[in-house]
Amino acid sequence: MNWKRFIPFFRNSNAPGKAIIDREYIENTINASPIPIVAVAIMVWAVASVLLLLCENQQRELTAWKAGQKAPFSVWARTSFSYTDSAATGILKQEALQNAPRIFRLSEEKNNELRRNLDDFFSTVASDPDSGTSNHRNGAGARFALQFQFRRELAKELKIKGSSLSQKVNEFLIHGIAGQDAAPLLAGNEPVMVITDGGITYELLPPDNRKCAAEITEIFDLPPDAKKNLAAILETLLANGNISFDRETTEREGQIAADAVQPVIKERKRGDLLIERQQIISPETVDMLQAEKAALPTGYGLGLLGNQLLLSLLLLLTGIFFLYRTYPRIFRSPYKFAIGGATIILSLLANFGAIQLFYLLFSYGILPEYELLLFIMPIPFGAALTAVLRGNRVAICTGFFIASVSALMILPDRSFELALRWFAISALMSLCVRNISNYRSFFVRVFLGGALLTLLVNCDVIYSLTAENPDGVKLILLCAAANAFCCATAALLAVFAFELFFNADTTMALMVLSDMNHPLLEKMKREAPGTMFHCITVATLAEDAARAIKANPAKAKAGALFHDIGKLAMPQCFVENNIDSSKEYMKMPPQRSCGIIRGHVKEGLLLAREYRLCRFIREAIATHHGDDLISFFYRLALENSKDGNIPVLESQFRYDGKPPVGKELTIISLADACEAASRSLNKPTPAKLESLVNDIFTGRFRGEQLRNSDLSLHELNVVRECFIADLISFNHGRIAYQKEHKNDSASLPLEESETSGSEKK
Repeated sequence: MNWKRFIPFFRNSNAPGKAIIDREYIENTINASPIPIVAVAIMVWAVASVLLLLCENQQRELTAWKAGQKAPFSVWARTSFSYTDSAATGILKQEALQNAPRIFRLSEEKNNELRRNLDDFFSTVASDPDSGTSNHRNGAGARFALQFQFRRELAKELKIKGSSLSQKVNEFLIHGIAGQDAAPLLAGNEPVMVITDGGITYELLPPDNRKCAAEITEIFDLPPDAKKNLAAILETLLANGNISFDRETTEREGQIAADAVQPVIKERKRGDLLIERQQIISPETVDMLQAEKAALPTGYGLGLLGNQLLLSLLLLLTGIFFLYRTYPRIFRSPYKFAIGGATIILSLLANFGAIQLFYLLFSYGILPEYELLLFIMPIPFGAALTAVLRGNRVAICTGFFIASVSALMILPDRSFELALRWFAISALMSLCVRNISNYRSFFVRVFLGGALLTLLVNCDVIYSLTAENPDGVKLILLCAAANAFCCATAALLAVFAFELFFNADTTMALMVLSDMNHPLLEKMKREAPGTMFHCITVATLAEDAARAIKANPAKAKAGALFHDIGKLAMPQCFVENNIDSSKEYMKMPPQRSCGIIRGHVKEGLLLAREYRLCRFIREAIATHHGDDLISFFYRLALENSKDGNIPVLESQFRYDGKPPVGKELTIISLADACEAASRSLNKPTPAKLESLVNDIFTGRFRGEQLRNSDLSLHELNVVRECFIADLISFNHGRIAYQKEHKNDSASLPLEESETSGSEKK
């Protein structure tokens, strides 16, 4: 049993026992429903989400975090966890050391010395207030004795406020007075502990000698100058103080307080920033990452997948909306949309593979800097491939999605910046390969353009990497060149694969089809030379017009060359190959004649299917007549039906196709009509040709054959003028040369007459 007959997308070939995939059936099946568009979008969504999930899980394992390095990107907590923060604990211990009270010892010996100095001073002042000179036991008293009036006033105050003075002095001496050596240690707000020789402890901040002198002076009601002099004298008397700093005891007590500090246990919530980009990685940072990894719950990957699904869905919907607003025609062809989706998936997989390769090289130290990843990402690959297969506008729209997802794969904290960089590369690369004509130029442009654009867009990264290591520029150039070469090679191979397996109609494939050595064109030369000449002329018209309005001339030329291959089935039935065919048509019923003429479209599609021509060529064959009316035979049938009252259906005299869609197909249809009609003119003049072209354009416009052309009125006028100029050039007259011999009809000699050697010369 032949099981292949039960599978609709297999068909039998001419060779027995073989079967080939019917690509046309697959294309038509896909284009018959919008379901493939939804399916492709879901596939792209799923692939993007899975790749984002894999990269999210690998970022912390494959980046080889090491203490002392700079963090290549910021990291946020994936779950809530707790860990011991040794750095914060150290800070608290340091604070405990600083907050521990500084211990001072009150010396009874110094205390007695201060008391003696003060007693001697005030006793000297009070002993002989009327004497201008006096012998005193200290220099301060002798110096004060010279000021007779000030001494008398102070002596009077001592008699009145002597008890207050004694109380104040005792208070200072008991709590301690900081001398000049201990005063700097009391400048801060740290707690102070004073310990007496008897073991009594005070936690009050002891005043220094200056403060004590000022407060003692305030006891007396003296003039300002006298108070100032008295304060200076007392400050000198109290300069040595009666306390000293006990450093050993202070450090011991501080260490006890630091050891009593409990370790700091910190908690991090999901979404908290753990590491900031360019932050120096410390041992605590590594411990924090390990604690976060250990705290991940079972099944965390499934929960993370939901986040990635939502994020990639938002990006995908944004890209689809952008694509729908800029290039809505692709949604009319689900098969073309599917090819675009396949290029997106290939690009994402290529970027993911580049990331894995970088992590491997980074772990071995071959690529020492994380930023070098920017120079090995194959962004030009996806942009060039999509631009060649589906055009610039689709490449720019898909480039936005690919750049955004790829940026999230490696640097989430810099995703917006990287998305802009890579979107710029995608857009510029699509312009570099626009309307590329051959495979060699495609490879060269992708290679050179990819390397230059990568270096140009990342010039600031190059500057930062080479600022500390000038020799690193060689490694950067090597990475950019190797990446561009791999992108160019992979893109070229991918184009070959899409042309072979998906029958993609790239400009390069159409240029190859336009070669006159194609088997179908060779067959047309032999069996239908008139049709071949007609196709060549139409191709010239269409190519010139497409170039004039900046459409794709390669598409217009290739479609025009193959648009009439269906006439190979019955070449003698068409007037360009057999001038007597018109007489044969007049002998047949109009319906039969019309059927023969309409049949060349169907036969052309069969030949295109047999020779596996791309979809654009098949569309050119199917739409070059659209659903136009074959008016000559329709009018003839109407005239014949007047006598026999036979009903005539207009649908019997219309082509089975649809009006052409797109600029190139419309140009081919108009060029075919204008070229064929120009051959029916007797002695074509420029005026006749212009009138003929105007009538054809007007008729096609009124017949609604241009409703899907995408041509503006200005472009339509440019095409019309181009056709007129070319047809006038094709049909211009030639100079009539004067005949030299009367016997012009004499046959050329078949054999050379015998002549002398001089005559031959």
